[in-house]
Amino acid sequence: MSGTTAITVLVRGRTIYVANSGDSRAVIAEKRGNEIVSVDLSIDQTPFRVDELERVKLCGARVLTLDQIEGLKNPHVQCWGNEEGDDDGDPPRLWVPNGMYPGTAFTRSIGDSIAESIGVVPNPEIVVLELGPQNPFFVLASDGVFEFLSSQTVVDMVVKHKDPRDACAAIVAESYRLWLQYETRTDDITVIVVHIDGLTESSVSQSTISPGALRPPVPQIVEVTGSESPANFGWNARNPRVRHDLSRARLRAIESSLENGQLWVPPSPAHRKTWEEEAHIERALHGHFLFRKLTDTQCHVLLDCMQRVEVLLGEEVVRQGGEGDCFYVVGSGEFEVLATQEEKDGAVPRVLQSYTAEKLSSFGELALMYNKPLQASVRAVTSGTLWALKREDFRGILTSEFSNLSSLKLLRSVDLLSRLTILQLSHIADSLSEFSFSDGQTIVNMDEGLLGLHIIQKGQVKISFDADLLSCPSIGSLKSENQKEDDYQHCGCKLSLEKKEGSYFCEWELLGEHFDSVSAVAIGECVCSVLTKEKFDSVIGPLARLSKGEEKSRSTSSNFSKEPAEITNAAAPLEVQLSDLEWSHSLYSTDYSEVGLVNLRDSENLLSLKRFSKQKIKTLGKEEEVFKEKNLMKSLGTSAFVPEVLCTCADRRHAAILLNTCLACPLESILHTALDEPSARFCAATVVIALEDLHKNGVLYRGVSPDVLMLDRTGYIQVDSGLCFT
Repeated sequence: MSGTTAITVLVRGRTIYVANSGDSRAVIAEKRGNEIVSVDLSIDQTPFRVDELERVKLCGARVLTLDQIEGLKNPHVQCWGNEEGDDDGDPPRLWVPNGMYPGTAFTRSIGDSIAESIGVVPNPEIVVLELGPQNPFFVLASDGVFEFLSSQTVVDMVVKHKDPRDACAAIVAESYRLWLQYETRTDDITVIVVHIDGLTESSVSQSTISPGALRPPVPQIVEVTGSESPANFGWNARNPRVRHDLSRARLRAIESSLENGQLWVPPSPAHRKTWEEEAHIERALHGHFLFRKLTDTQCHVLLDCMQRVEVLLGEEVVRQGGEGDCFYVVGSGEFEVLATQEEKDGAVPRVLQSYTAEKLSSFGELALMYNKPLQASVRAVTSGTLWALKREDFRGILTSEFSNLSSLKLLRSVDLLSRLTILQLSHIADSLSEFSFSDGQTIVNMDEGLLGLHIIQKGQVKISFDADLLSCPSIGSLKSENQKEDDYQHCGCKLSLEKKEGSYFCEWELLGEHFDSVSAVAIGECVCSVLTKEKFDSVIGPLARLSKGEEKSRSTSSNFSKEPAEITNAAAPLEVQLSDLEWSHSLYSTDYSEVGLVNLRDSENLLSLKRFSKQKIKTLGKEEEVFKEKNLMKSLGTSAFVPEVLCTCADRRHAAILLNTCLACPLESILHTALDEPSARFCAATVVIALEDLHKNGVLYRGVSPDVLMLDRTGYIQVDSGLCFT
């Protein structure tokens, strides 16, 4: 399980031979009139391709997404159709019939000997093409590039640069930026750009060109080696569109930041930099591909994050084969780069280059992107000074821009928008427009088209309106729970209210409702972010339609708490509202539920509460699963291994199950160190007995029969068909 995908281009004269095994890709540029378009020279070999899917299935592979493996989606329903950005970063993967490995998202590779047993073969698909003067360059890149950049986007980026090295740097930087924006991890990002020079009409014999070699857009296939697929093996299909949505892991990270207020905070500088030191660092970073697109604000934060490191003569800054997490700018002194190479006389270290402050040298940029073994060592030739930037700080600088947490938190506080998902709120945040107003200027102006939700970013706003509007259900900002009677200023039948920074108003415009009696005037200098109904509808859709769907969902969800469970040895069912429970802290969470400890009001006893987000249940289509879980837990109330259900309850945002136990969560959520032998035996025995008890009650957990269990060296207790307990 340590192989590689490969895209290979062999150039012989004017002929190129493209061999592909996996989901890296080759793209050639073609001049068509005044345009330069991309032409894919390979089609990704993934389960999204019908021919590859059927081939690996015939070899015995199980093809399931991670959600299906984890039981979040029906494993018997093919929940993917094409890779057009709607897989949410959860593509179909290949698994052995009775195990949780290898989990490859590609169907061909080199060296994956375990996966080869289920059809992940190294046999390439081969394309032969004659180059012509219409082809200025071609590109080879790993899937980490094409995850978020289309083939045409990559070609357009290459066109902008005369030097192919500059094009490579731009593609790597943009790919990395997008990975951080949409994901919590970074995939391998590798790219090669090859310029084609010297081909003219006179130098290319017309007889050697295959007629229509690049027409239709996918080149003619001359040979397909070792493929069990039909001869055309899906070349009528196109390569997938790029992903354009946040992954669930990224959404959960943003959600967690919103709930817990855990934001990345720049470290305080241990050494205050002089003006000369800051200028030197800025010159060293000028034009560097990783920092080229940073805003002025981000550059200032980056400068503050760079820490001074004093290095002594002969000291190794980084060591070949080790792990590095810092990028360095040379402030003073001289440093040499050494790489150990295997030769006849053994391993011989060789000096590859030197770094000095005069050269504005810097090194370690790949350490900012990946946690991978270093390819060379850096040693101090003289004593000197380095300025170090840690990977976590660099990522924090970039991701703090993408998250836009303050805007998301503010948008979520708008009652009409509270039902929207983090992903939808992120799209809305990108659609906000900023406007400045002077003292006394009218803000809500139909002539200027500023009708929509207004969020006050700076300053204050005075809003006047008719008193009878307080009875209107869509007027939330004028009658929020925080407004007291004294806050309103009365003037006959008119009321006025001052709104401060962080407040909002005119949200009713998103529903298409307009009230002429409402006026808003700036008090002093004021800045507002505005979301018009037109922009909202283009991004999310009509809010009125969403509101109707919410009302329907609310009427369905209200049935969740109609039948409270009976308490063992109690005279009457326990009737509890979510408002009666004080949330202590979270123990475990999934993409639509959370388990935590709660205190019942006027009681010191801790209970466990499993609460489900109605919004996420609806978005993920989990209504049936939630009701099944509730009914199953209530029916197993007499089991020693299932917590007793005290009652079920719900409010506007959540449906919940209150459990008569102090701790109810997966074992993995409370284990922070490896198990010792006695603890591992105890956990394994508990799992066996619990599964036995569930079987006696007629419950088959995901169809798993606990015939064989084993404890491996990583501390995992594995059940025969792949169910794992930590």
